[in-house]
Amino acid sequence: MFSVRDFGRAGLWALTVVVWGWFVFMTSANAQTEDGIPVGYQYSPKPPVGIASIDAARKDLADLLQSDKQPGVKYLGQQGINTYAERNALEPLMHGRKGGAMAFYDAGNTLLFMTVDGFAVRAESIEVSPRLAFFYTDLLGTTIVVTKIAAQLPPLGFQILEGSTGMASWIVPYRIDFPGLMSFHFAELSAAQRFADDLFVIQQNLEKDHGERLALFKTKAAQYRGMKVKPPVSEEQRKYIVQANVLNERKEYAGAIDLYGKAIDVDPVSYPPAYFNLALLAAQMQRYEPAIAYMKQYLQLVPDAKDARSAQDKIYEWELMLRK
Repeated sequence: MFSVRDFGRAGLWALTVVVWGWFVFMTSANAQTEDGIPVGYQYSPKPPVGIASIDAARKDLADLLQSDKQPGVKYLGQQGINTYAERNALEPLMHGRKGGAMAFYDAGNTLLFMTVDGFAVRAESIEVSPRLAFFYTDLLGTTIVVTKIAAQLPPLGFQILEGSTGMASWIVPYRIDFPGLMSFHFAELSAAQRFADDLFVIQQNLEKDHGERLALFKTKAAQYRGMKVKPPVSEEQRKYIVQANVLNERKEYAGAIDLYGKAIDVDPVSYPPAYFNLALLAAQMQRYEPAIAYMKQYLQLVPDAKDARSAQDKIYEWELMLRK
């Protein structure tokens, strides 16, 4: 007999699945994967008709991720977390979700994917949970490819992380990998293509503006350092900063990053601590490359800050983590 493990907050219980039931399920599941597309097939995204801006792409992503075509996800940013033995390390990352979340494991006790309800498509990211998100800036310099992998067998075990959830199919052969970050797993090629196309639109727009934004920041930072009287924080910025601080205290890191980003969009130099906080939040989510970039921007604005020494030391620390 195969054991289906269900570890919920209400307690520990086990459900036994007879071999015959497993056999029938496998036969049915394998039939779902016969779509005529060979294993190894790859799809490179292109701009979809009618979707050219980041806002339009985010809206389409939200529609997709709130439908029954939503993907399974696998977090790739922390070594050793994707085994059943390390399941306790995965659960805190999913804590605080409003919807359900499950982790599915194969016969070798390796995580196949997680299913979640209620993805949040934010200005800066796709939020899986308040502490786990995929950030659009990580698309810069990345190749987006949909790949059909060998059909994954129905999982032998699952763990309820928050509430309960499910997918239309447990067979998810279409995968989009972002090494060191996250992978997305789809049951249908059309949904995977739509997801990849939307990300491609966001990527192209970000790459177009990225260089200009960095150049503008460098100019404004030089001007800011030369000012005897620094510009005040506007009321709009203050609102975003206060709200970001609240989410940070609640360990809702993805939401906090989104709000600090909005504060910076209002004025990129009037509140330097936003970059310091963004750096710490990025590092908390093990995104060390953007953490370094944010901390360097902080030091460009206030090189003589009281915490400049500790800020530079943080950069050295994160550079080490990147190499590891």
